[in-house]
Amino acid sequence: MMPSRAVVGSVISIILILLSIYNFTVDNTSSTQAWSYLLLTPLPLIFAFTPYKFSKTNNVEDIYDWEEETEEIENKNIDPIESGYDVPIL
Repeated sequence: MMPSRAVVGSVISIILILLSIYNFTVDNTSSTQAWSYLLLTPLPLIFAFTPYKFSKTNNVEDIYDWEEETEEIENKNIDPIESGYDVPIL
């Protein structure tokens, strides 16, 4: 048995295909409306067959144990010329 999301997505895609075929037969030309139905057909299938696990939320605090260590970082203003970098001339 398929999940209800897959069934609903498949039904909507089939409806879009049938609407496109109907517009092709009624107008006897390829209209933009018929092509737009065909272009929209994969969207319900994408939503129907994506895994459901992406919508679940994970508690990050349970997964990672963060150690609260605060280390002071010395911020020395070093001259770039003394470090070996070239200074561009503009």
